[in-house]
Amino acid sequence: MAAQDSPDARSLVVELSVHKTGLMAAWIGLVGVVAGALIAFGGQYLTRRSDRQERNDALLLEQFAQVIALSEDYRNRVWEERKQVASDVVGKWDFGTYRLAEARLRVLSQDPKLIAALEALHETGVELGKAWRFTPGDQSAVDNAWKANREAIERFVAVSSQMIQHSATLGFRRPPVDADNGRHP
Repeated sequence: MAAQDSPDARSLVVELSVHKTGLMAAWIGLVGVVAGALIAFGGQYLTRRSDRQERNDALLLEQFAQVIALSEDYRNRVWEERKQVASDVVGKWDFGTYRLAEARLRVLSQDPKLIAALEALHETGVELGKAWRFTPGDQSAVDNAWKANREAIERFVAVSSQMIQHSATLGFRRPPVDADNGRHP
């Protein structure tokens, strides 16, 4: 009988084999735990990032709507005074809320098209106010300012809609809008 075939040698080989298998299983288990933890952390990161983007998109949408609504309200107030339906309503317009929404948009997005549309809207609103307050009898000047402000509002709506379309979380809500003409294809 050879030395390898002895019961002590076989038991030593089995013991070494079991030890190697146990050590390998421990390493595989450790790798599995680390991989599982990395997957969990990655999932949490992606979820937080998605939630943050969704909150930013919702805030952006809210500010777009606020600026549009306040701009339309301003136009309505000018119209009411022009048609003598009401008096001194333009002066009571909520300029502070408009400026706050405008500032939030500037902070949330530095998109050049948005900033240009926002500035054009602001400038045409100022020009409409000047035309109405300082030269209400000059119908041509008021009408030109009125028309320019309407075009600026439409441009702002188009740019806002385009930005919302490109958002991953809100893109499914409306069909795309052409930013140059403000119309749906």
